[in-house]
Amino acid sequence: MPRCLDCRRELPSFETLCSKCFEARYSEASHPPPLLRSFGRYVSNPFGVTHDSKPTMRLPGFVFCCCGGVLLCWYGGFAELGYKYALFSNAVLSAALLILAKSWCLSLGLSLFLARKNLSLYWEVALGGFLAISFCYARWAWHVGVFPSWLQGHAH
Repeated sequence: MPRCLDCRRELPSFETLCSKCFEARYSEASHPPPLLRSFGRYVSNPFGVTHDSKPTMRLPGFVFCCCGGVLLCWYGGFAELGYKYALFSNAVLSAALLILAKSWCLSLGLSLFLARKNLSLYWEVALGGFLAISFCYARWAWHVGVFPSWLQGHAH
């Protein structure tokens, strides 16, 4: 027996909404919500995650986000030190590990903030955020490593 999509009541035929839920949706459609309320709904859950949301990230996307983020953090550590140390030196690996920890913590916090529904973690958002934040750190470190005298010249 089919159930209503909103309230989960049993329906007698092949309907998808009961009469009460249909009327509620019709009244919402005829009277759009105020702009501030619409914006608040979007900010509270911009990805539209619900309890019924299924993960959409497949294994290649997972591997790309993880490996790409780690490589960007490694490059960021190398660039932050001004390209003066070997790629596998302790200084570069320490800087990369610090950037990796910052990126991962920020992406987890971002995921819980943007895709929250009872504080559940959605890995697609967390891994995409990790890749994006790692890229931002690597770009910042590239500028610091390439232009240290230029940056220091404007600071004085």
